[in-house]
Amino acid sequence: MPHHQEPAPSQPAWAWDARRIALLGILTFARFLQNTLLRIVYPFAPAFARGLGVPVATIYFLVSLRNLIGLFSPLFAALPERYGRRVVMSISVVVFSAAALLVAGVPAVWSLGVALVVGGAVKVIYDPAMQSYLGDVVPYAQRGKALSMTEFGWSGAFLLGAPLTGWLIARQGWSSPFLWLGLAGLPAAFLLWRALPPAAQGRRGTAGLGYTWQMLRRYPIIWAATLYMMLTMVSQETLFIVYGDWMESSFSLSLTGLGFATTLIGLAEMGGEATAGWSVDRFGKRPVVILCGLLCALTFIVIPFTTSSLTASLAAMFALFFTFEIAVVGAIPLLTEIVPSARVAVMSMAFGAMAAGRTIGSVIGPFIWQRAGLPGNATVAALMMVLAVVVLFRWLHEGTTTSSETSEVAG
Repeated sequence: MPHHQEPAPSQPAWAWDARRIALLGILTFARFLQNTLLRIVYPFAPAFARGLGVPVATIYFLVSLRNLIGLFSPLFAALPERYGRRVVMSISVVVFSAAALLVAGVPAVWSLGVALVVGGAVKVIYDPAMQSYLGDVVPYAQRGKALSMTEFGWSGAFLLGAPLTGWLIARQGWSSPFLWLGLAGLPAAFLLWRALPPAAQGRRGTAGLGYTWQMLRRYPIIWAATLYMMLTMVSQETLFIVYGDWMESSFSLSLTGLGFATTLIGLAEMGGEATAGWSVDRFGKRPVVILCGLLCALTFIVIPFTTSSLTASLAAMFALFFTFEIAVVGAIPLLTEIVPSARVAVMSMAFGAMAAGRTIGSVIGPFIWQRAGLPGNATVAALMMVLAVVVLFRWLHEGTTTSSETSEVAG
């Protein structure tokens, strides 16, 4: 697989002033809402199952359906190019709000399934559009910090969303968090539409799948980026899909206790995001990501030896999510630069790969859990992470080639 990359176009200087920090805050808040809806199902899958009167396996099945929709991410690749980043992001958040409010109004298995599937679709549309938007307006040397700030919308789903969800479910029922998520999405969509300045647009008039396939043929390095993201997600999902079941069955945590235990994971992710933003622009994306990927694999192996103590288990989970977050967040700015003129295609393929990885992990995770327990899940997760590091080490490199070299590869 060639290592050739396309040089980035020149970009205006990026100043860390109040206006730009507010811009990142709006993008991050919208991500926080979406990620909270998608992520609370992990710690609270047993609670949702009890509220609906169904086996927890039904909730796992809905998670698999949600993950499966992400495979269609490449079909949406051209939407931000054709209609604009702001338009696509704003409309996607409106759709998110409608799906969340549906669960609040009609609490049932089918409405929860619709909300999860729609939420999964919104995420694979919103995230590539947002990251491409930042790729357009933030220079590469500062992009790691900017993108890592928006990743607080991911960790915040556990840091704030999980304890609030546990508190709401205990007092207002399992569907109550969806009401507040849906209502909060409406002002977020308005701010995305009104407050974000326009960015340079990419190619217009391209068809989603055809455009993405053309970019894949022209720049084979995108396949390596896709494989890396898929393997990392298989790794995490294989273990995390059974997290709520593991915590409830092993330590008998209440809903509130489970929410606050999950907050620790949010803190780990936030620390990982901050560390990624600080380190990758100083020490290089590849060295930081490779090191943390290997440390993450080692932590997977350690986790089964901590199950006799809640404190030890939570400490291991903290280390796991800290290193995992750096391995993923640190790779994103690298991915945004491998083909600058086709960032949306690259990121859509990456998010499609992440969805594929989560789908695989959410299917094999419960299967392994029933037959081999936590040691089996941890072993498979560690193996997948090591393979991901090998892919990045072998094929994904920083640096650019000349335009003539890129044209030669494309031809």
